Amino acid sequence: MRYTLRSGALQVELEEQSHSITIRDASRGDRLLIAPHLQLFSPVLEGKQPPMELQSVSCTEQAMVLRFAGDGVRSFELAIEAREGHLELYSRFVPVRRTELNRLLLFPLGTGINMYDLVNFRNRHHTPQTWPELNCGEGFATSTYSNDWQFAPHPTMVILRKNERSLFFGAKDMPTSYGMYIEAKDFVTADWSLNYGPLGAGQLLEAGQPFESPRFCLFLEERKPVHEVIGAYTSLLVREGHIPDPSLKKREAWHTENVYCTWHDQGYKSEVFIPTQLQEQTVSGTLDTAASFMDERLVREALDVIEREKLPFRTILLDTGWQTVTGDWRPHPERFPDFRKLVDEIHSRGMKAVVWWNWAELYDQVVVEERFLMDGGKRNKHGSRLRDYSNPQVRAEYLEPLFYKLFSSDPGSYDLDGVKTDFLADKVHADIRLAEPAWRGEENYFYRVFESFYTLMKRYKPDACHIGCSGHPYLSAFIDINRTYDIFSSNVLEHKGRGEMLRSTTPGCPVAFDFHCYAEHLPDYFNLAAEHGFSVQIGNILGMKRDFFSDWEPADTAYYDMLRDGLHKLAGGN
Repeated sequence: MRYTLRSGALQVELEEQSHSITIRDASRGDRLLIAPHLQLFSPVLEGKQPPMELQSVSCTEQAMVLRFAGDGVRSFELAIEAREGHLELYSRFVPVRRTELNRLLLFPLGTGINMYDLVNFRNRHHTPQTWPELNCGEGFATSTYSNDWQFAPHPTMVILRKNERSLFFGAKDMPTSYGMYIEAKDFVTADWSLNYGPLGAGQLLEAGQPFESPRFCLFLEERKPVHEVIGAYTSLLVREGHIPDPSLKKREAWHTENVYCTWHDQGYKSEVFIPTQLQEQTVSGTLDTAASFMDERLVREALDVIEREKLPFRTILLDTGWQTVTGDWRPHPERFPDFRKLVDEIHSRGMKAVVWWNWAELYDQVVVEERFLMDGGKRNKHGSRLRDYSNPQVRAEYLEPLFYKLFSSDPGSYDLDGVKTDFLADKVHADIRLAEPAWRGEENYFYRVFESFYTLMKRYKPDACHIGCSGHPYLSAFIDINRTYDIFSSNVLEHKGRGEMLRSTTPGCPVAFDFHCYAEHLPDYFNLAAEHGFSVQIGNILGMKRDFFSDWEPADTAYYDMLRDGLHKLAGGN
C-alpha cells in the first residue's frame, strides 16, 4: 500500500511494503529525504530504542498517522500533518513503567539526505559567514547545543540546501532537550536526534504519563538566502501563536541609541591582550585583570571625554568589574564606594546607566547557601557552581531582592537603567539536576530565567533595557536589543553577518553592532550600521589601536573625529 500527503512544495510518500518514508520536492519530483523505515521521532528509553511493530496507517488530505506497538510503550503514534505551506511532524507515546527518555530519534539511522550541505546557525569568528556550511557528502557531526560560547542558546533548527533550494527543519515548540545532534557521511545519517540526557540523567517519565514530542515544521523554499528562510520560520511561529507578535511589544526609543561600554578601555588601562575566544578570556585570567581596572575614575574620565569631544552617547554601560566578584552583584566596595552617588551623577549628565551581568556562574569566593545551588553545588564542565533559578526560593529570596536593589529608585537602591547579559553559553547540562524538572532543557531553562529576571526588571524600572546576545525566537520577548558580540577583527562584514543572523532568529528585536576595536575601517563600520539600520556599541574612547598588531595608545584627535562623524550619522537616523 502506498500513501501520499502533500503540503506546499513538499510531498510525503509512505511505502507500506518497503516500510520507508520519502519526502520529495513536489514540483520536481526529486527525493530530498529517504527514511529507510517508519520509526521517525522514536524514543530511546533507558539507553535503548524499544522495538516497535507497525499496527496501522491512516491517511487523509490533512494528515498521515502511523500507530505502532512496542516493548515498554503503548499507543506510539507518529503524525505527519499538512499545514499551511509546510509539514508538521511529531510523535506521542505512553510509557508502561517509570522510565527515562535519553534521546528522540527524529530520523532513523541511515536516512538518506539528497541535499548538498547543511546550515547550522552557529557563530564563527573572523568571517562574514556566520554559519558553517557542512558538506553532506564529505560528512559532518554538529549540534545546536551552545558549546561555542556565543549566541546562547541556539534554536533547534537546521537548513539543508541543494543549489537554490532550502529545506528547513525546526522546532515549533521549545524542546526540553539539550540540543539537536546530526551526523552524516556520504549523504547518509548516523544520527539525527534530540538529546534529553545520558543514561542516568535523562528526562524522567512516569508510567502512564503521555509524552508528546516537540512539533517540528518542514518546508521548502527556493531562491531565498538563509536569513529569509529563517524569517519564514519565525513568521510561522508568530502566525500560529507560538511566540508573541513582535510588532505589539513596546520598545523605548533610547534602547536603540548608540552606547558607550567601558570594556575595551578597561583593556587599554590594564594593558592586557584580550583573547578572541570568550572561553580563553576566562581561562587566561585577562577577564579578571581588565575587570580590576574598572572603577569610578575610569567612568568619570570617560564621561568627561564624552562631554569634551561632544560624542553623542546617552547610555554608558559599566562592564565587568563594577561588581564585588562574578556571582556577588554588589558594587565593589573599594572601586565604587558610593555606587548610587555615581549613578545619580550619570543621570545628572543626561545619561542612562547599564551594568554587565552574568547570572549563570559563581566564582569560588561567592558564599551561597547550598539550598540555592544547582544540584547541591555540582560544578559544570567549566568548574563553576550555578544558582538554581528553577528553585522558587532562589527567585523569591535572591533574584527579586537583587533586582529591587539594582533598579528601584528608592533610597538604598541603585536606580540603574538596564543590564547586559553575557557569557551564557554552555551553562545548563543534562546531568546537573534542577529543583524543578519542568525547567529541564537548555532552551527551556534560558526562556524561564529570561522571563523571570526581565519581568522583575520591568516591575522596578518600566523603561529598563536588556542588552542581549541571543538569537532565539522564543527569547525575543525578553530582549530589548541584541548585540553582535565581541568581534576582534577589522572585518566589518563580520558584524553584518552576525547582525543579519540575530535579526532573522529573534524577530522584531533591534540589533546593535558591538565593539569595533580598531581605527582601521572604523568609518566603514559606521556606514554599514547606517545602511542596515543598526545602532552601535563602542568599547573604547580613552584608548585606541590602529589595527590588530598595534599596541594600545591614547585616543587622538583623528580617532575622535571618526567617532563623532560616525555617531552623528547614526544618531540622525535614530
